[in-house]
Amino acid sequence: MAKVEQKTAMQALTVEIAHLRDEVPMFGCVLPNPDKVLSARGGGKGLETYENLEADAHVRAVINKRKRAVISREWVVNPGDDTPLGKEAAGMVRRHLAAIGLDRMTVGFLDAIMKGYAVGEVMWAVENGEIKPAAVRLRDPKRFVFTVDKDGAVELRLLTQQSPSTGIELPEEKFIVFTPEKRSENPYGFALGNSLFWPVFFKREGITFWLTFCDKYGNPTCVGTYPTSASREDKTCLREALQAIANDSGIVVPQGMEIKLLEAARSGIDSYEKLVRYMDEQISEVVLGETGTTNQSGTGGSNARDRVGNEVRLETAKADADALCEVLNNTLVKWIIDQNMPGAPLPKVWRDFEDKEDQVEKAGRDVKLTQVGVKFTKSYYMREYNLQEDDFELT
Repeated sequence: MAKVEQKTAMQALTVEIAHLRDEVPMFGCVLPNPDKVLSARGGGKGLETYENLEADAHVRAVINKRKRAVISREWVVNPGDDTPLGKEAAGMVRRHLAAIGLDRMTVGFLDAIMKGYAVGEVMWAVENGEIKPAAVRLRDPKRFVFTVDKDGAVELRLLTQQSPSTGIELPEEKFIVFTPEKRSENPYGFALGNSLFWPVFFKREGITFWLTFCDKYGNPTCVGTYPTSASREDKTCLREALQAIANDSGIVVPQGMEIKLLEAARSGIDSYEKLVRYMDEQISEVVLGETGTTNQSGTGGSNARDRVGNEVRLETAKADADALCEVLNNTLVKWIIDQNMPGAPLPKVWRDFEDKEDQVEKAGRDVKLTQVGVKFTKSYYMREYNLQEDDFELT
């Protein structure tokens, strides 16, 4: 009896209770994007709101730096195992990824950092008896929605003129969806633009006021005074003289009239600059996780700070690379093998973020270890210093 009760209790634990399909009854089967910034401040523009953020020079600079930190690392395809079949499968994937330009494709998919998700369409072709991806074309994510079926499965659908709300069904092994930062059951991902919107907004407002300040106080205000006995013609002459100051190097005014330059207090300009710099620092923090490599703020350099900041930036880039490689391994790489070599061990593509040890430092270390009695084998030198068998002179 106890075993029956235990089995019943275990079956209850395997049942999904907080089902995703229960979350969207009022929206039919379409999952809405829960991004509060897009709904409150987007003005119906959707993801275009986040695209416009890259019009800011600093945002574009740090986003490009984050992307370049990924593609600057060499990509490698490792076989699923050491068998001839596994190595052959890895070689095929390596050829196909090189042919479509993995780095260029990576930059496109990394747009998902700003928007939350990116969608790429695989264009297949048959060449020399192989089914290969001829290209992966990045599509505008605004053209897609996510739906949930009666079983709770999330599905990507393409919005069309015939189906502008729920979209049309898409074939398998055709579209790749990259979502770098998933939040709970949100397939749209957490867009970095959500965190950048307000710093960019306040920066733009600050620059607007800054420019207004410069326009107003860039040149001193001219004040003209005239005697009480001045005629209307004298007053008109004085006004024309004040207007001429902006364009002419010399002016003439009747005797008895005076022109002074009114200097305004300009302490506010420092506040505007501090505001803009502070917002740039916030933008760097959001995108790169550090400010040392992009913002100095006149405080001087610090090797320790810059080194730590660079490590944080590389950790962020590695996380981006690992997330995208995981998606590619589960989609494009798997599809290539399934189409051409079904059952072959699946290779893995990844970005090499291992810092190579300086050869001079390594040689110095090995010399010191040898002096204290450590003995290294020939295979060690061949492995660590990339030497060949005939590099050693046998005595």
